[in-house]
Amino acid sequence: MRQIKLCFHSFSDEDRTMNHTSPKQIGDYNKTQMLSILRERGPTSRVELSRLLGISQTAVTRNTSKLLKKGIIRECGAELSNMGRKPVLMELCGDFCYVLGADIVGGTIKVALADLLGNMVKYHEEPIQRETGARGVLEQLLTALQNTITGAGVAREKIWVAIIGTSGIFDPETGRSRFSYFLEGWEDIDIRKEIFDSISIETMIENDVNLDLIGESWKGVGRDYENIFYVKLGQGLAARFVLDNKLVRGEHNMAGEIGHMLPGLSSENALNYEDLLSNDAVSRQYRELTGANRVASISDLCTLAASSDEPAMTIMRNLLDRFALVIINSATLLDPEVIILGGDACSFNGNEIDLLKQRIEQHFPISHNIIISKLDKKASLYGAIRMGFNKVEERITEVW
Repeated sequence: MRQIKLCFHSFSDEDRTMNHTSPKQIGDYNKTQMLSILRERGPTSRVELSRLLGISQTAVTRNTSKLLKKGIIRECGAELSNMGRKPVLMELCGDFCYVLGADIVGGTIKVALADLLGNMVKYHEEPIQRETGARGVLEQLLTALQNTITGAGVAREKIWVAIIGTSGIFDPETGRSRFSYFLEGWEDIDIRKEIFDSISIETMIENDVNLDLIGESWKGVGRDYENIFYVKLGQGLAARFVLDNKLVRGEHNMAGEIGHMLPGLSSENALNYEDLLSNDAVSRQYRELTGANRVASISDLCTLAASSDEPAMTIMRNLLDRFALVIINSATLLDPEVIILGGDACSFNGNEIDLLKQRIEQHFPISHNIIISKLDKKASLYGAIRMGFNKVEERITEVW
């Protein structure tokens, strides 16, 4: 059961080794692990909880009694058994508390409210009105958050945290997102304060690609792997990686910003890879070849290439060659079990994926498992929800 070992858990490595200084810390750890198990596995007996956690049934009973008393879990029937009395099952009370997640990247605002089980009880999506500017888009986001909460009919005090995914690197000292190319003026807004002032819910800002990878590791194609390289094409080019089940952030929270990598010091006017592998890049390249404005994104390019449009096919071949180089260089450093393609790369067809693999295998001695994301551009929302559970686990220890 890999999910309960994820690096996104709020406890430290010292906690995991049970090197605690007090019985309360041990109890807190055991109870939060029980909640993780019940969320990932569903209804589970005390006997099974004891086996999975490696603690006595007496300890399980003591901890579950406290969780039952606080209304965090409930008994939900009996497990089928061929021997003796059937053990009673425990399950999470999904409506005990909620997590609000949002993603504001590219062309859409996506918002989801999830219960303690991880179920999206309310989902909202709408196009971003870029013409209104940064302040206008902020107001649009605030309205979307408010409407999602109201539409779900959930009391505000039961929503414990809001996790917002956006481009750039969040600076906790200023409350702003640095190095964001999302929208002019977006870096000047204290997003966290604006959201908190609007909805009165504790708010955390996170890079959208970090959330993508967390989502893939939790609910997507990455859930069975512990060493993952995730790369996202679209408005920009960025990657993130999990090594030995730990999300790598780097000293400045910029690990994986491969868009800044250079193809060469003098080649192609010293453009970086984001200048060559992004929506704006392929739009510009198609316009230079044809004079037409038919391509606004890599997804558009994929559609035209599939229809045998020669300029689109030429640009696509170049894109795949350059993309292969980025993956080869990154895989050489990281040695991942799996490479997950997200964003507009999800629009690649089977032939394009095969061509990409061929390019990589020509120059790399080890065959790599390359998979397209299956979360339909909701990876960051799932990541926001999973990250929200970390905050819930920190706060929930105050309840019992």
